[in-house]
Amino acid sequence: MDQHLHDADELSTDTSGAIVALLHAFGTQMHAVGSRFAAREDLHPTDLQALSRLAQAAGPMTAGELARSLELSTGATTRLVDRLERMGHVERSTDHDDRRRRRIAVSPQARATAGGYFGELSRRIERILATMDADEREVIAGFLATLVATMEAPPAADGDDEYGPASA
Repeated sequence: MDQHLHDADELSTDTSGAIVALLHAFGTQMHAVGSRFAAREDLHPTDLQALSRLAQAAGPMTAGELARSLELSTGATTRLVDRLERMGHVERSTDHDDRRRRRIAVSPQARATAGGYFGELSRRIERILATMDADEREVIAGFLATLVATMEAPPAADGDDEYGPASA
């Protein structure tokens, strides 16, 4: 049995604590997977973050949108996009509504490279989800959506937020 799963079983008396510990382990593992991919492709961690944001976006992003999502200055974002474009990872196109504006998207080549690397991990996750019924998948999807939204929102200055005091 996987050590992390075994640890979670031992922590079953504190389910919330076990979930938090497993989420931490998951985050650590995802970071390691991303770091290995970045090293293989000669990418800086910020390059990988930018490519990930662009890949997850509903469509091509402007440099300003990308800068805000990465919490970078516009100058740093311009250098980042220039570097990614030179490497063939992103493409710039003219905005159809405002021809002065440029939009940035992940190149087909970069999508194929990432798909080849991360595809097996996605298939493994899909196989795990296939063992669950629709209600279980719905609970997991709802939890993960709330978790992502929580992490996207900056913490309140006083440490409290809509989910209660930070010490709770």
